[in-house]
This record gives sequence, structure tokens and C-alpha cells, in this order.
Amino acid sequence: MGDEARAYLVVTAAVTDREKMAAYTRALAGSGLYPRHGGRYLLAGRPVADLEAWDGRAVVVAEFPSVAAAQAFWNDPDYQERVKPLRAGAGDFHVAIFAGVR
Repeated sequence: MGDEARAYLVVTAAVTDREKMAAYTRALAGSGLYPRHGGRYLLAGRPVADLEAWDGRAVVVAEFPSVAAAQAFWNDPDYQERVKPLRAGAGDFHVAIFAGVR
């Protein structure tokens, strides 16, 4: 890992179907995908204070050892084929990977 910056998978979500989202969350938690790729949650939920024009979306931030590790998580067939489909139709999601500051 050397001098490569850590990476952050950031998800914002406007959930419209809480039952589907709960099934997705349970499946993801039970999958072992985050630890398998060196990931860990840094935060998940809604803001405790809206300081400037927050739109009410929930946020998840997960840290990974590298961009490659975050991409490996996202592209893992276990996630793409078994877990991710469970949240289809559960809301509007924005997902991106960011490189950390060195």
C-alpha cells in the first residue's frame, strides 16, 4: 500500500422503500464484503445538524486501503449479483469513490 492514498466510497440515498432497503442492509452486513476488501464504515445515517441546504439524503462513507480496493468491493460479483439487486427500486442513490488526502 505504500504511498497510495486511502479511498472513500461515498453513497447518498433518498430511500423510498424501507423494507427493500432493510433487506439490502441485512444482506450486505452478512456478506463479509467490506472486510474482504479491507473496507470499514466511517459513518452511516442522516445529519445531526443541517448547516446549509442539506436535502435530507442519508449518507454512507466507507474507507478502503486504496481506490483499487474500493473498486474491487464495488465490482465483486457477490455484491453485483447477490446484494446490490436487493436495493433496486428502494430509492435514489448516488455513489462515487474519492481518493483520500495524503
